[in-house]
Amino acid sequence: MPLAITVMVGFGVILYGFSIYVTDQAAGGDFSKTLLSLAYGGSVFVGGLLALPVGRYADRHGVRGIVGAGALLGSVGLLVFSISVQPWQVVAGWWLLIGPAQAMIYYEPAYVAINQWSRDEDRARILATVTVIGGLAGIVFIPLTERLVTFLGWRPAVLVLAITLLIVGGATAVFALPGRDHSLWEYAEEPEKHISFTGLFSDRRFLLYTVAMTITFLAIQGTIAHSVARFEEVGFSLATVALWAAIASAMSLPGRWVAPMLAARFGPTRVQASFTLIVALGVLLMVDGARSWQMIGHYSLFGLAFGGLLPLRAMVMADWYSGSTYGRIMGVQWTTAVLIGATGPALVGALRDNTGDYQASVVVLTALLLVGMVAILASGQTQPRSGIYTDQEAPWR
Repeated sequence: MPLAITVMVGFGVILYGFSIYVTDQAAGGDFSKTLLSLAYGGSVFVGGLLALPVGRYADRHGVRGIVGAGALLGSVGLLVFSISVQPWQVVAGWWLLIGPAQAMIYYEPAYVAINQWSRDEDRARILATVTVIGGLAGIVFIPLTERLVTFLGWRPAVLVLAITLLIVGGATAVFALPGRDHSLWEYAEEPEKHISFTGLFSDRRFLLYTVAMTITFLAIQGTIAHSVARFEEVGFSLATVALWAAIASAMSLPGRWVAPMLAARFGPTRVQASFTLIVALGVLLMVDGARSWQMIGHYSLFGLAFGGLLPLRAMVMADWYSGSTYGRIMGVQWTTAVLIGATGPALVGALRDNTGDYQASVVVLTALLLVGMVAILASGQTQPRSGIYTDQEAPWR
């Protein structure tokens, strides 16, 4: 599926690429980790701000234009980053260009497209397929980025990755995605509803689940952005850590496929809480992190469970809010989560620079994941509240 491949490349050159960019051998040797973390965290923040308008546009027009614009913005942003010599240039490239691109080429538009094009009985399988393909991002791009940085230097390496994103994303938008053909959409004939944001946030189930997503997003973003640097800090070579990070991405593939199937059988919030606990145990192994078994254990547990988490939010929200406003409701939630969650990498970087190592940051990340797990379970036990629409109420699923 070309859309899934674009998602994979987007995650590869931005999220997983950053885990290499921040190291001392790459941009971390020219700029402080606090600055790079601020740049990356701000980009995630900006992407979150755009989640609602992107979701609204996707509800009405599909995702073709969104993906094409995202690929262009992301590639230009990486180009700016590759030639930056001043801190403000780094921040500008990430916040103004790469940030908006994340809202357009990550999973959110793909989830909306799946909700539009797929039947309920096919959703778990399609979500699993898309996230499995997306899971190749770490497997391919962590070692690829490390090799490019080693042989070319970090600036040419980022430029190569920018060109890759432009080619793949542009080709997908132009040749693979349908245009504005509402006849393909499952909810094309459903009359448009208007969301009451007061009603949405007064739904305790939605509120609890959004809190859970905010906390876990913050912790996972902080972990992914700094795990390679953490293990490099305690004595492992960059090549070794990059290899194990790529192995973790490979280990995530079964979870990406199995988790939606388990969720369909046992309930998505229960399965998501279980996977969150496994991620927390993996992050806990980073507290010391100096032994080989701790590094291997971290990437093994994190990889196995992180892959499963990715499609589960879409399944939870589709069960609760599927319909013609799905993209907007997902956008409201993701904007809310990212406004806070995007600070994760910057907070971890700042705490590391202030304390001299990553140990305190890892303890905080572990605690946040455990709190998130509890909130996920609580949301699944909470009764829904009707009345999130201003003109009519939809049946709750």
